[in-house]
Amino acid sequence: MTQPGPWGPPPPDQPQYYGAPQYVPGFPPPKKSRAGWVMFAVIAVIALVAAGVAAVIVLRHENEPVGGAAARSSTGSGPTPLHSIHLAAPNVATKPGSSEPKATLTVYEDFLCPFCRRFEQVYGPTIGKLITDGRIAVDYTMVSILGRGDVTSYSVRAGAAAYCVADADTAAFQRFHAALFAHQPDEGAASYPSDDELVAQAEKAGAPDSVADCITSGKYRDMVNNAVKSAGINSTPTVLLNGADIGDAVLQSPDPQALLDQLKTVSG
Repeated sequence: MTQPGPWGPPPPDQPQYYGAPQYVPGFPPPKKSRAGWVMFAVIAVIALVAAGVAAVIVLRHENEPVGGAAARSSTGSGPTPLHSIHLAAPNVATKPGSSEPKATLTVYEDFLCPFCRRFEQVYGPTIGKLITDGRIAVDYTMVSILGRGDVTSYSVRAGAAAYCVADADTAAFQRFHAALFAHQPDEGAASYPSDDELVAQAEKAGAPDSVADCITSGKYRDMVNNAVKSAGINSTPTVLLNGADIGDAVLQSPDPQALLDQLKTVSG
């Protein structure tokens, strides 16, 4: 976040403000006037009322969701509660006496995050095989850190599009997820893929035509725009295994074996 610069003199085109003038020695002070005191009291009351209104306005702005008014749902119904895209094979290993997967990998990602792209390059194929083999379930949560609260940013739009694809077909989501990281634009690019290009990429990944309306309508944009705050995370990728943060173990020395070693601790 950009921080404000140091205080300094106002720009040349701005008015200068000085302290109230002092009485000049040798000149009599002005006569006291009851009308003057009344006027002073009136001005003071007006100033207090104005300050109260300003305080209310400030509090309202501070309580806006991430992204301000733009982060509100376009339908006026409020953002969709944050949820993950759950991937698990029918034969996923479960805890004894439970239908809960024995090992659940939870991944928070931003499609514009270069470290997320690196994580996908290193671990994506291994994660896919572990899902297919039934060794793990995976919960992907798409968030926007690099969107910086802009509901129209690529981070938000791409993450929301991924939810649309997952709603229609989880296998198509896996292909779409891999394709967006494979073709990730530069963080500082002058322009980013449009909604129509995201639709085309989704259809290329095997999603049905129906995803187009979901993507262009921005169904999940508010949710993704507010996901970092909702999830309580502060970086991407954030990687958890059965709720325990394993980010340091798998990110500091990127190697598929690092994930397999972590998996052994919970599933053998």
